[in-house]
Amino acid sequence: MFLKRLEVIGFKSFADRIGIDFVPGVTAVVGPNGSGKSNVTDAIRWVLGEQSAKSLRGAKMEDVIFAGSQSRKPLNFAEVTLVLNNEDEQVATPYSEISVTRRVYRSGDSEYLLNNQQCRLKDITDLFMDSGLGKEAFSIISQGRVDEILNSRPDDRRTIFEEAAGVLKYKIRKKKAEHKLVETDENLHRVLDILHELDGRLEPLQMQASAANDYVRMTEELRESDIALTVHDLLNNGKDLEQINEEHKQLQSTEQQHALEIANYEGQIDDIRGKLKDIDTVLDSAQEQLVEASSEVERWEGRKALTKEKRSNVLKQLSQLEQALQQAKNEEKELAVSEEEKKLQFAEKQKEVQKLKSEIKQLELTLNSSAVEIEKEIEQSKDKYIDLLNEEATVKNELKHIEQQLTQQLETAERMNDRSAEMAKKLEQVTAQRQELQSIVQNLEHKLKEKLEQYEVMQQKLKSTSSSFEEKQQLLYQAYQHQQQLKARKETLAELEADFSGFFQGVKEILLARERGELSGIEGAVAELVHVDAKYSKAIETALGAASQHIVTETEQHAQKAIGWLKAKRAGRATFLPKTVMKSRKLQHTQYASALDHPSFVSLAYELVEFDESNRSIVENLLGNVIVASNLEGASQIARSCGFRYRVVTLDGDIVNAGGSLTGGASKQQSSLFTRKAELDQLTVKLEQMENSIMQAEKSVSVEKETLTVLREKLEELKLEGDALRSEEIEQKAKLHAIEVEERSLKATVNVASSEQTSMTTRKSTLLQQKEEAMERLEQLKTELEEVNQTVDQLTQLKSQVETEKDVLRETSAQKRSELAVVQEQLSQLQIATAELALQRSKAKEQVTSITQEIQWIQNDEVNGPSEEEIEATVQQWSIKKDLLTKEIQKNRGLRLGHQQTLSRLEEQLKELQRLHKGYLESLRAVEVKRSRVEFEINRLHTLLEEQYELDFEEAQQHAIELENVDQVRRKVKLLKQSIEELGPVNLTAIEEYERVLERHTFLSEQRNDLLEAQETLHEAIREMDEEMSIRFRESFTMIQTQFRHVFRELFGGGQADLVLLDPENLLETGIEIVAQPPGKKLQNLSLLSGGERALTAIALLFAILNTRPVPFVILDEVEAALDEANVQRYSEYLRKLSSDTQFIVITHRKGTMEGADVLYGITMQESGVSKLVSVKLEEEAVL
Repeated sequence: MFLKRLEVIGFKSFADRIGIDFVPGVTAVVGPNGSGKSNVTDAIRWVLGEQSAKSLRGAKMEDVIFAGSQSRKPLNFAEVTLVLNNEDEQVATPYSEISVTRRVYRSGDSEYLLNNQQCRLKDITDLFMDSGLGKEAFSIISQGRVDEILNSRPDDRRTIFEEAAGVLKYKIRKKKAEHKLVETDENLHRVLDILHELDGRLEPLQMQASAANDYVRMTEELRESDIALTVHDLLNNGKDLEQINEEHKQLQSTEQQHALEIANYEGQIDDIRGKLKDIDTVLDSAQEQLVEASSEVERWEGRKALTKEKRSNVLKQLSQLEQALQQAKNEEKELAVSEEEKKLQFAEKQKEVQKLKSEIKQLELTLNSSAVEIEKEIEQSKDKYIDLLNEEATVKNELKHIEQQLTQQLETAERMNDRSAEMAKKLEQVTAQRQELQSIVQNLEHKLKEKLEQYEVMQQKLKSTSSSFEEKQQLLYQAYQHQQQLKARKETLAELEADFSGFFQGVKEILLARERGELSGIEGAVAELVHVDAKYSKAIETALGAASQHIVTETEQHAQKAIGWLKAKRAGRATFLPKTVMKSRKLQHTQYASALDHPSFVSLAYELVEFDESNRSIVENLLGNVIVASNLEGASQIARSCGFRYRVVTLDGDIVNAGGSLTGGASKQQSSLFTRKAELDQLTVKLEQMENSIMQAEKSVSVEKETLTVLREKLEELKLEGDALRSEEIEQKAKLHAIEVEERSLKATVNVASSEQTSMTTRKSTLLQQKEEAMERLEQLKTELEEVNQTVDQLTQLKSQVETEKDVLRETSAQKRSELAVVQEQLSQLQIATAELALQRSKAKEQVTSITQEIQWIQNDEVNGPSEEEIEATVQQWSIKKDLLTKEIQKNRGLRLGHQQTLSRLEEQLKELQRLHKGYLESLRAVEVKRSRVEFEINRLHTLLEEQYELDFEEAQQHAIELENVDQVRRKVKLLKQSIEELGPVNLTAIEEYERVLERHTFLSEQRNDLLEAQETLHEAIREMDEEMSIRFRESFTMIQTQFRHVFRELFGGGQADLVLLDPENLLETGIEIVAQPPGKKLQNLSLLSGGERALTAIALLFAILNTRPVPFVILDEVEAALDEANVQRYSEYLRKLSSDTQFIVITHRKGTMEGADVLYGITMQESGVSKLVSVKLEEEAVL
C-alpha cells in the first residue's frame, strides 16, 4: 500500500483545487516560511479524522475553510480527498484503491465519503485502526510530535509504543469493555436491589394471590351452582305458579258462580218481598171494604128485623128505640173513645213498624258492613303477619350470618393476634439487628470518613505536591525548551554572524576576507562596532540606514586596498569609513537647546549607542546631528524649530528629513543586523543563567519526585485501608439495607395487621351492634307477630262474634221481621179493629141516626117506609159483597202465607250460599297469598340473577349446569359461602400483581444471571486483552529497543542509547524513559542532551519503530529542523534507506533532505493568502 494522490480545495490557504501525485520513495514538499506547506500535513491529518481544531492550528473546525484574501472571497466549504493504493490488501477491504474524502461546510455540517459513498467517521477510523495510519498513528510526525516525544512524561510516551505494538485496538476494546463492565456492575446492583425488594413482596403476594385464586375459584363455583339452583328454583316456582293460577282460576270461577246465585236469590227475595207488600195493600183495602159490607149487612138485617118487629110492636119499638137511641149514643161515645184509642195504638204500631223496618235495615247494613270490614282487617292482618314472618326469617338469617361472622372474626382475631405477636417479636429482633447494623455502619462511616479525610488531606497534599512537581517539571521542561531555543537562536545568530548573513554581498566578502586574513586594517561594519538598547534599536537602525553596513577602516589606504580587492574579486561594492579622515558632526548649541526644550525630545542619536572611544568620530559623524523624538508629530515640531536643517527620527522608525520631507510607514519584521551582536551577548548571558536555573530546577524536581513517591505510597496505603473499610461498609450496608427492607416489610405487615385488627374490632362492634339490633328487631317482630296474631285472633273472634252477632242479628232481624209481621198483623187488626170501631161508631152513629130516623121512619113509615122486599134485596146485595170480600181476603192471606214461607226458604238458602261463598273467598285469598309468595320468590330470584350475576333468565338457563342432586348442591353452595366468608377480605388484584411481580422477578433473575455471565465474560475478555497487550507490548518493545540501539549508533556515528521500562512488572501502565550517550559523552537522560542531539534521538526512535513495524507511508513535517547539516545528511541517508519499504512525504526546507528526495513539490504564495503548487525537477533543484 502507498499514498497515491492528495486533492485539496478550500482547505486553509488552498483556495483553488490542487492535486499532488505521490510516488513510492521520498516526496519532499518545500517552500518558504508562511507559504502553507505544512497545510499539506494538516490536510492529510484532517481527512484521516482529526477532530481537534487546536491540533490543526485553529480555534474551531470552520477555521480550516479558506477565509478569503484581499482579492478573493471566502469559500463556504473545504474538501480533502486522499487516494491510497491497496493492491497488497494491507487494509482489510475488497478495493484495490481506497478514496477517503472529508468535507466541512461553514454552517458546521460535515461529510465523510469512502470510495465516494457516504460513511461515518467511525468507519474510517476502524478501517485504518492498527494499520499504523490514522490521525493518532506514528505515520504523521510533525516537529510538535517530536517535541512531544522529547518532552512528554514517561507515562505519556508509551502511547507511540502501544501504537507500534498494535495494541491500540485492544486498548479501545478494553476501554469499551471496562465501560460496559461498569455499566454491567451498576445494572447488576440495580437488579440485585430490585430483586431484593421483589423477594420481600413475592411471599405475601403469593399468599394473597393464592387466597384470591381460591376466592375466584369458589366464587366461580358458587356462581355456577347458585345460578343452576336459581334456575332450578325459578322453574319449580314457575310450575307452582301455574298450578296456583289454575287453582285460583277455578276458585274464582266457583266464587263468581256463587256470587251470581247469591244475587239471584237476593233478587227473588226482593221480588217476594214486593209481592208481600202488594198483598198487604190489597188485604188492607179488602179489609176496609169487608168492614163496610159487614156494617151494611148488619144495618140492613137490623132494619129488616126492625121492620118485622115494627109492625108488631111499633109503640114498644119506639120506646125501645128511644132506649136504644140513648144506648146508641152512649155506645157511640164509648166507641169514639175506643176509636181514638185504637187510632193512637195504630199510630204507635205504625211507628213501631217503621222502627222495626229501620232496625232491620240497619241490622242488614251492619251485618254486611261489619263482615266486609272485619274480612278486610283480617286479610290485612294476615298479610302483615306474613310480612312479619318473612322479615323474621330474614332477621334470623341475618342474625345467624352475624353470629357466623362473629365466630369467624373471633377465630381470625385469634390467628391475627398470634401472628401480630409473632410479627412484633420478629420486628423487635429485626429492629435490634438494624440498630446494631446501623451502629456498625455509622462506626464504619466514621472510620471511613476519617480515612477519607486523611486520604483527601493526603491526596490534596499529593495533588499540591504533584502540581508543584508538574509545575516545576513543566518549568524544567520549559527551561530545557527555552535553553534549546536560546541555544538554537545563539547557534543561528552565531552562524549568521560567522557567515555575515544579512550583509550586502560586498560587505560580506570584505568581512570574510578579513577573517581569512586576506585584508588588514578592517575594523568592521558599523553595526558590529556599536551597541544599542533594544527600545532605541529601531530609531538607531533607521537613523543609520545603509550606513550600518559601512565598513570602518583604520586609514584611507586600508579602504582603498579593500576597494581594489572587491574590484579584483568582482565581489560587489561597499562603503568605507576611514577613521583618519572621518570628522564628527554635531548640532549647533542653539538648535540643540531649542530641541532639548521640546517635550517629545528623547536624545541625540549618538548618545543612545555604546561604542569604543576610538570610533567616536565615526559614530558622531553618522549620528551626531540626528535627533531622536518620541513620535512623528513631536519630530515635525522639533525639525521646524531647527529650521529643517537636521534629520529627526522617532522611536517607531519614522523620519523627518533635512529640508522637511517625511519617511515612514510599516516594514516587515526582520532580524536587525544592527542588534545581532547585542543579542548574541545577551543569549550567552541568558544561557549561563539558564544552566544555573536548570541545575537548581533539576534538584528541586528530584526532591519533589521523592516526596511524591512517599506520598503515593502513603496514599496507596490509605486507599487500601479505605477500600477495605468501604468493602466492609458496602457489605454491612447491604445487610442493613436487607434488614431495613425486612423491617419495613414487617412494619407494613404489623401496620396492616394492626389496621386489620382495628378494622376487625370495628367490624366486631358493628356486628355486635347489628346482632343486638337484629335481636331487638327479632323481639320486636315476635311482639308484633304476637300482636298481629292476637289481632288476627281477636278479629277472628270478632268475626266469629260478628258471625254470631250476624246470626243473632239475623235471628233478631227474623224476630224483628216476625215482630214486624205481628205488629203489621196487629196493625192490620188495629186497622180492622179501628175500622170495625169506626164502623161500629158509624154504626152507632148511624144507629142513633137510624133509630132517630127509624123513629122518624116509624113515625113516617106509617106513611111512606120501605117495604120488606126492598130491605131484603138490600141485605142480599150487601151480604154477597161481604162474602166476596171475605173470600178475597182469605185468598190473599193464603198467598201471603205462601210467599212468606218461600221467603224464609230462600233466606235460608241464601244464608247457606253466603257461607259457602265466604269459604271460597277465604280459599281464594289463601291462594292469592300463596301466589304472592311464589311471585315474590320468582321476582327475588330474577333480581338475584340480574343484580348479582347480571344475567336474565334465558342467559342463566344457557349458563346453568345440570343438577343431579339438588340438596347436595344446596349444601355445596352453603359450604362455599361459608368458605368465602372465612377467607375474609381478599385482594383480587394480587393475582395479576403476583404474576406481574413473579414475571418481573423471573425476568430480573435471568437478567442477573445474564449480567453475572456478562460480567465474567467481560472480566475474561479484559484479562485476555491485558495478556495479549502485555505479550504484544513486550515483544514490540524488545524489537524497538534493539532497533533503537542500532539506529542510534548509525545516526550518531557511534555512542549508545536505550529504552528503559520504569515498571517492568506492570507492562500495561509502565512509563518509558529514553537514555542516550552520544559519542564522546556520558550516558544521560534525554532532557540533558542538546537540542540537536535530542531531536536526532527522537528521530532515531521513530526510525526504530518504522524498522520494527513498517507502515505504508509516513508524513514527516520539518522533524529535522533542529539538526545541523551533518546530522541532516545522516537523516536523509537513513530516510533513503527506509524508503524501499515505506513511502515518505517530507515537509522540509533543509537542503540535505531535499537532495535525498525522489520528487519535489513546491508550495508558494504568489498571491497573498493563497497557496499554489509548483513541481520542481530534480535537475533544477540540483542547480538551485
